[in-house]
Amino acid sequence: MLSRLIGPNVQLHHSKMLVKPPEIGAAFPMHQDYPYFPHEKHTMMAGSVHLDDADEENGCLHVIPGSHKQGPLHHVGRHYLDHVRYPIDMGLACPAKAGDVLFFNYLTIHGSHVNRSKRTRRNVLFQYRDPLDMPVEDKHVNWGQGLMVCGENPIFRLYKGAH
Repeated sequence: MLSRLIGPNVQLHHSKMLVKPPEIGAAFPMHQDYPYFPHEKHTMMAGSVHLDDADEENGCLHVIPGSHKQGPLHHVGRHYLDHVRYPIDMGLACPAKAGDVLFFNYLTIHGSHVNRSKRTRRNVLFQYRDPLDMPVEDKHVNWGQGLMVCGENPIFRLYKGAH
């Protein structure tokens, strides 16, 4: 699926686990992931693997379909979009069953409401990119970066290493 979305060469950028505890899991205002790790060609793609059922009650993700076509937007404090102009309810709710995977470009506007249920909402987020899509800024660099998921890394062929 990733090679159909990104191209033949797919590289892991990073992964993280997200947890919304029962009754106290906070809202996450609408935003793009771009400000956290901006790249030149915008091939960055999220794969959100649901470990629990997610619905409106426990704060499932809301996305604005097609919003990635707007390109990078101005974020308040570099993290969130203006909540008056981009309320969470503006987005399409994306309920999911445990095991479902939601893919979206890092320019897609998304967010989630508070977890009002007695159930935990957990998901593991993987961010992937084309290895030739270079970062615009040197930020969000971690040890998990660089693993090729499919295809090859053309930059690696240029690496000679110490002899």
